[in-house]
Amino acid sequence: MTPTIYVYASSVSGDIFIGTCRFSLRRGRLTSAFSYDDTYLARTDAYAIDPSLPLRDAAGFCEGLPGALRDSIPDRWGRHLIDRRMLNEATTLEQRPRTLDKVDYLLGVYDASRQGALRFRIPETTGFQSLHENVPPLVELKRLLSASNKVSLGSAGTEEIEELLDAGSGSLGGARPKASVTDEGRLLLAKFSHPEDSWDVMAWEKTSLDIANAAGLEVPKVRLIRLGTDSALVLERFDRTGSRMDGPRLPYLSAMSLIGARDGSQNDYADVADALSDWCEKPIPELEALFRHIALSVALHNTDDHLRNLGFLRRGGQWVLAPVFDVNINPDTTRRRVTSIFGETGKGEIDGMKELAEVCGLSAAAASRSVASVTRAARDWKIFAKRNGCRETELRLMGPVIEERTSALSAAFPR
Repeated sequence: MTPTIYVYASSVSGDIFIGTCRFSLRRGRLTSAFSYDDTYLARTDAYAIDPSLPLRDAAGFCEGLPGALRDSIPDRWGRHLIDRRMLNEATTLEQRPRTLDKVDYLLGVYDASRQGALRFRIPETTGFQSLHENVPPLVELKRLLSASNKVSLGSAGTEEIEELLDAGSGSLGGARPKASVTDEGRLLLAKFSHPEDSWDVMAWEKTSLDIANAAGLEVPKVRLIRLGTDSALVLERFDRTGSRMDGPRLPYLSAMSLIGARDGSQNDYADVADALSDWCEKPIPELEALFRHIALSVALHNTDDHLRNLGFLRRGGQWVLAPVFDVNINPDTTRRRVTSIFGETGKGEIDGMKELAEVCGLSAAAASRSVASVTRAARDWKIFAKRNGCRETELRLMGPVIEERTSALSAAFPR
């Protein structure tokens, strides 16, 4: 394990040295100690990268990685690819594969496609970890989809693993197969269908984002690309200025890191609202946006709403809610949501919304206006779905849950 790394942040004026993070691994238990650099603390534009790491000259300690650094490591898909590469290398050398820790995953991510503004360097080296310039162009989507399908089916060889890692797949969070691609100087995220999908997941995610946009929520620029019988969802990177490959990077923090939660813990949106009030410089508009975001999640029965799928960007010296991403309709009405709404994860979630509105500082009228913007947009779900090529059988599958949840929201928040 690498014991020490230097942490930098990208900015419009260049890369700024923020501080040093030291790691210790004892009996399988990783701990971190992060210290801000004195020069950084003296800057007028210095900001805390994580609520658990306030701006001070004393080290901050935590188990595992600090949240802001943890947001830079890959989730299940990226870790799987990195593990497969390590296994292939060990097999070639006839060695036993080394067990990777979180620091290995952090430093194994390609710098060009890393999420957020943080960049990392190992002492006594000259470049950031890990430099790689070969992010493939958009025209390679079909080849990347073929490689991801082989990985999903367990038939990928070394060539496919390296192909996807070269495409920055190890840099990206989430379980969905994906890769980074470029187009006319822009860095884009391509999400792929999975061989075992029961419906056109990418077309329905595009539909969810269309509804979010119509509801007045910020969404990344997105397009759906058909690749034979499969599809890819191609999104601009909202953590890059103008999604430019060479543009300034924007600081990002997940809602999970905001509240100091860990993977697998039970979390509640009320905790996010409380933490947002302290974290965001102008919390009132962000609280309304958060409430509207959650109303969208309820209207679409988006149950995989863990707090890695919600985040914050730093723009113009302020933390704001990031654009909507990873929102998917679940037709299984018995499935409970991952993140509770004032303690509710099932049918009681709408009652929880009423309590949450108070935590967000919204009057009854303001809450009803936010909900109405979502329900109006959601009622046009079929228009968006047909525009995205969703099949008739899928319309019959998804329609009832959207219409039932939308009607229940409208009844609970009358205009």
